[in-house]
Amino acid sequence: MTKQKAVIDIGTNTFHLLIANVDEQQNIDIIHKNTIAVKLGEGGVNKGHIADAAYKRGIDALVLFRKELSKHNIKEVKATATAAVRDASNGKEFIAEALEKAQIQITIIDGLKEAEYIYNGAKGAGVLNDKTSLIMDIGGGSVEFIICNQNQIFWKQSYQLGAARLLADYYQHENAIEKSTLENIHQHFSNTLINLFEAVKTQHPKKLIGTAGSFDSFATIIALKQQVLFNPETMKSFELNYPEIMNLLDEIIESTHQQRLAMQGLIPLRTDMILMAAILTQFIIKRTHIEEVITCTYSLKEGLILSDH
Repeated sequence: MTKQKAVIDIGTNTFHLLIANVDEQQNIDIIHKNTIAVKLGEGGVNKGHIADAAYKRGIDALVLFRKELSKHNIKEVKATATAAVRDASNGKEFIAEALEKAQIQITIIDGLKEAEYIYNGAKGAGVLNDKTSLIMDIGGGSVEFIICNQNQIFWKQSYQLGAARLLADYYQHENAIEKSTLENIHQHFSNTLINLFEAVKTQHPKKLIGTAGSFDSFATIIALKQQVLFNPETMKSFELNYPEIMNLLDEIIESTHQQRLAMQGLIPLRTDMILMAAILTQFIIKRTHIEEVITCTYSLKEGLILSDH
C-alpha cells in the first residue's frame, strides 16, 4: 500500500519541504519538493540566537510551505528543527509563531535523532551494504557522523562543527584562508573529534558517504569538470574518484571568495560554506585513510519521510 507523506526539514541554512508517496518497499515517489535558502543561522548561529531578519525569513518560508501543502490537500506534516532552532534562546518563540502563522507544529530533534534520520536516508538510497561505512552530514549548525552498515548503526555522534558556525568563527574576509587559521581549525577538529577517531579505529569503516548539500556541490563540480552526468534531483548517489575529490578539496581550500564565485556548479549559498565543508572533509579523509568516497543525495528529509516518525 502506498502512503502519501509530507515532511519539513528546518535546517540552519536551508528549509526543505518534501511531499511524496512511499510504497511498502520504501521507494520514494516525489510529488512536490521545495528548498529555500533561509540562512536561519545568519548573524546568530554562534550567539545562540536567531537574528531578526533570519527569523522573519524562516516564518515566511513556513507560511509559503503551508500554502504549498494546502494546494496538495495535505493538513498533516512532520516538521523537525535542528541546530539553529535547538540552540537558540528564541527557538521556542519561533516554534510558537510557526504554529500560529503557518499552522506547522515543529518538533526539535537532538543531534543523535538527526543522525538516525540521516542513516535512514542513506539506507533508503541503497548506498549501504555489508561493509562498514562512515556517513558524514555537514549541516550549517552541526555535523553528524554515523558508523554503520545496511543492517545497523554501530556508532553515531553530532558535533557543533557546522559550516555556518565554522565560517562565523574563522573566516570573515574574501581572501584565501590563512595557513595559521587553517592550523587553528585543524586543532579545533582534533580536540573535538577525539571519540570519532577512536570509533573509526575500532570499527574500520571502508567507505565515506557524504550526505547533504556540500557533497552534492562536490559531485556537481567534479561531474562538470569530467563532463559526466550528475543530477541530484534524479540520482541517489555519485562516486567520487579519490584523486579528483582530493584535488578539488585542495582547490577550494586554496581559493579566494571570488574564485569560488566563479566555480562552475557551485550555488551562491555555498560560496563560502563550501570552504569550511572542504576543510572538514579533507581532514576526515586524511585522518581516517578512507579512499572510497561517495555522495548520497538522500539525507535527513528522505530519512524522515521513510521513518514511522
